[in-house]
Amino acid sequence: MNNDWKNYLLQNNASLDDNDLLVFNDPYVDSQYTSDDTLVCDLSCFSTLVIAGGDAVEFMQGQFTNDVEKVDDDHSQMSSFCNNKGRMIANFRLFRYQKNYFINLKNSLVNRSIEHLQNYVLRAEVAIQDVSDQLIHLGISGQDTVTLLSPFFDDLNTAVNGVSQNDNYIAIRIAGSTPRYEIFCSFEHARTLWESLADNTHVVNSTYWDYLNIQNGLPFIDNDTSETFVPQMANMELIDGISFEKGCYTGQEIVARTHFLGKQKRRAYRIRIISDTEPGVGDQLATTTSTENQYTGTLVTIYPVAENNYEALAVIQIKSAEENTLKLKDHEAEIILLDLPYQLTERE
Repeated sequence: MNNDWKNYLLQNNASLDDNDLLVFNDPYVDSQYTSDDTLVCDLSCFSTLVIAGGDAVEFMQGQFTNDVEKVDDDHSQMSSFCNNKGRMIANFRLFRYQKNYFINLKNSLVNRSIEHLQNYVLRAEVAIQDVSDQLIHLGISGQDTVTLLSPFFDDLNTAVNGVSQNDNYIAIRIAGSTPRYEIFCSFEHARTLWESLADNTHVVNSTYWDYLNIQNGLPFIDNDTSETFVPQMANMELIDGISFEKGCYTGQEIVARTHFLGKQKRRAYRIRIISDTEPGVGDQLATTTSTENQYTGTLVTIYPVAENNYEALAVIQIKSAEENTLKLKDHEAEIILLDLPYQLTERE
């Protein structure tokens, strides 16, 4: 995290929690807000890597699950890269700015991702660098979002995954029925934007962005679930995170075989968990008929809505989800399936 930005927020009602994350509100306070409320949050829980050089596009095409050539100054995309077994090491948003490419992913995956990608650079003209200290990352959501951002952009792109950019700011429209944008900029411009927004929005904790991603079916894996899922298990093709027409990439054979030949056995579901014990990312789900060594699902993202009440995205065996007999593997909990904003069927 940029130290100037950290200190600025600490001087403006933020504090540090036990995990060294900036927080503004007590637990469960943010859950009172609805889609009618306009919210702003710091997103330093994500990191941004730049991938630059004359061979950057060709290099990324050989690693990423989506078609990099479709990313331009006006369009971003979800994507991922996999190990040789087709399991996602990281998933992320890819965007372009001033002819360089950037990926935005969970903090815990930075070192693992750089190490993996560097193994494939070889003699290519490609440089990979963590630029999170230079690019402040904010999230804005709510019905007034477009109005509040318009003074900073001549023509704000309102298409999902659309990018708006100028010399000072990058804004990316995130999926959802409520207008939602992620902003990238320097510290000075972040401070200007924050001061403009803070009086007209509700400031929420960064974890609330996880909650919005859960509601919109956008699963972001972290170090606890890295190399656990084939992309389709996390619904990546349903959120436009996979291209089945592009050329080969690491793990592509497994991903393509799952799509063209295999029957999908696991999907990411949105669930409610009612439990006296706090669940964690990577915790396993089972069914009432599972044996001691069996599990049928894994928690990917979790948000505490109220005391003993959580919403989550979990990759679950389809058959187990349909039978609706789910439980947490290691302690008592009630699991309730919730709706997603898209159908759990493969797109043609």
